[in-house]
Amino acid sequence: MRNEDFLDQVGVLLDAQRVGVLATNYRNTPHQSLIAYTHAESLREIYFITPRYTRKVEAMAADPRVAFIVDNRQNVESDFDACIAVTAKGTVEEIPRQPQPAFIARYLKKHPYLEEFATAPTCSYFRIRVRSYTLVSSFQRVEELILE
Repeated sequence: MRNEDFLDQVGVLLDAQRVGVLATNYRNTPHQSLIAYTHAESLREIYFITPRYTRKVEAMAADPRVAFIVDNRQNVESDFDACIAVTAKGTVEEIPRQPQPAFIARYLKKHPYLEEFATAPTCSYFRIRVRSYTLVSSFQRVEELILE
């Protein structure tokens, strides 16, 4: 698959879904968290907001390497042929709250019901700098694109 087609598929999936699974390493043990997200148009960055005092924040501070998976499964038999999943791998960093980061408008457009959460002083903003994407389709067709 051409890189442009690959990234188009990634972008369509990331646009269509609202929640993904963030995988971190917490004290040498895998830890996964559901997160609401948005992404940069370039697909090189994924943004999310989370309460500051959580296990995932502690894990990311100790080890910034993360994986983030989004899929379009519907929990039906046809998922084995029709479902696609994308895993973004990269490093995460906290983003200062002031001045207000540009991604907030995009985040709230996708998640208007999370405005109170997104602006709470107890929450922190994060960016995943994506190094690679892995796209799985037809249950076992695996393709990878390294962005660096």
